[in-house]
Amino acid sequence: MSQEAAAGLFLLIVNDNFGSMATPQEYEDIMKLVTAGSAFKAHLKRLITGYPNISFGVAWASAGTEPFDLLIEHKAKVKIGVIGIHFYQTHPDVLDAFIGSQSVKFVLQPRGVFHPKVYLFWDENRWEAIIGSANLTQGAMNTNTELGTLLSHEDGDHLQDIRALLENYSAQAKFITKDDAQNYRSLWAAKKPDRERLLDQYGDKPAKKSAVESVVMGMDWPTFLTRIKQDKTHGFNERLTLLYRIQREFATTPHFKDMSEQIRRGIAGIQNTAIENSAWFGSMIGAGKFKNVVISNHPAISNALDEIPLTGTVTKLQYDAYISEFITAFPYGRDGIGTATRLLSMKRPDQFLCVDSANLNRLSKDVGFIKSNLSYERYWNEVALRIMDAPWWKSPPPKNPEDLKAWKGRAAMLDAIFYEEK
Repeated sequence: MSQEAAAGLFLLIVNDNFGSMATPQEYEDIMKLVTAGSAFKAHLKRLITGYPNISFGVAWASAGTEPFDLLIEHKAKVKIGVIGIHFYQTHPDVLDAFIGSQSVKFVLQPRGVFHPKVYLFWDENRWEAIIGSANLTQGAMNTNTELGTLLSHEDGDHLQDIRALLENYSAQAKFITKDDAQNYRSLWAAKKPDRERLLDQYGDKPAKKSAVESVVMGMDWPTFLTRIKQDKTHGFNERLTLLYRIQREFATTPHFKDMSEQIRRGIAGIQNTAIENSAWFGSMIGAGKFKNVVISNHPAISNALDEIPLTGTVTKLQYDAYISEFITAFPYGRDGIGTATRLLSMKRPDQFLCVDSANLNRLSKDVGFIKSNLSYERYWNEVALRIMDAPWWKSPPPKNPEDLKAWKGRAAMLDAIFYEEK
């Protein structure tokens, strides 16, 4: 079947019945629109069980859906099946289900994106087909907004056209091997965070709003710089002076334990005589247990900070090592996001924001995450990773020396935007 014929299949179905473009009423008479995931699911279940022959071509599929499990039960009926894997949206269990199949193929290297969604069912006397937007996925069945058209033999003699279309898809695909399936599973797992972040999902739960609706996360660097310069509570230059002062301490005395008590207190954001305005970027004056472990120079605090390098992007592995060591200073509890991220943001203000009661409300409201029970894991996923995806964070270092100082403290400087004076 030629591309022109494939592209014109929908119009062919209409025009063959009426000789010209159908009116809205005629359109309704010859086909049935499928607009809900539940209806799509019900039709597939009926068609899979009701016909002896099945062919389909879909961009993506996921195992565990009721229609997919039913299809596996009836896979002896499948004459042609073609499934795409572009963007790693197809679940690896789907590939495993068709290892060794002689009828179901996968499009592993598409030119462009393999993107059709067509399901065909037939016997000697009749046929039905669903053509539309719905893939064989959990999303299509349960959460997506989809639209499909249910056609049948009553709408014209198009069975051979649709079969030819699916045969053409099959010619572009290949049967899957066990090695192919295992390699795909490894790649799929590695790409999972990227897939979720493309959907503005950081962690287990999607945000309550799109990143497009966030005031801060969509800013470019010039806009972000303008906003943080408008800090009227503490002052832009004064904030940078504080960050630079603390950065100098880490550069000259690498281990927290080797710093003087007053410097340690200043970096921790508690009362001290060494660092002016040290309570900015998250005051920890009221964190009594944290105050005690800092003053007593508990080795776990220094060991934790040693896990965080002074340069280069801090990895999840390094962050986890920091948290694991940090919490050992609090065997009876009283650790928390505020104190842990205060120290992180002071050592690496380019990558971490201290999240505390003074900025959490505005931050969570702007990006749309749930502010209660913000765990260490959630902080990494929902705050740190989200920050690192922002255009202003990804921007190259500015050439202006003062702007460069702000860029080197850009994550911590979010506090200038989200801070609420009590």
